[in-house]
Amino acid sequence: MRELAIEIGVRALLFGVFVFTEFLDPFQRVIQPEEIWLYKNPLVQSDNIPTRLMFLPFRALALRRSTWLASCTASPRVGGGRAGGSVPPSCPCTVP
Repeated sequence: MRELAIEIGVRALLFGVFVFTEFLDPFQRVIQPEEIWLYKNPLVQSDNIPTRLMFLPFRALALRRSTWLASCTASPRVGGGRAGGSVPPSCPCTVP
């Protein structure tokens, strides 16, 4: 019961902070003359990002995992299948 009261109190406090900050005046950033050069990047005509190259490592890992699981199910078991047979140690299906 005490934990529930603490949880409700923390949530009410966070909600109060949110409401307080929501109605404050917006922050106006003043850019100093020394840092104007940071915002003067040249405009690029083509902003094409090659996403195919971005996801190649994930795809390679997924293919490696699926072949690993397939080798586990197709691996020969000594002692007759899943019922009490031994499983190769490299198989992810092994239970210690």
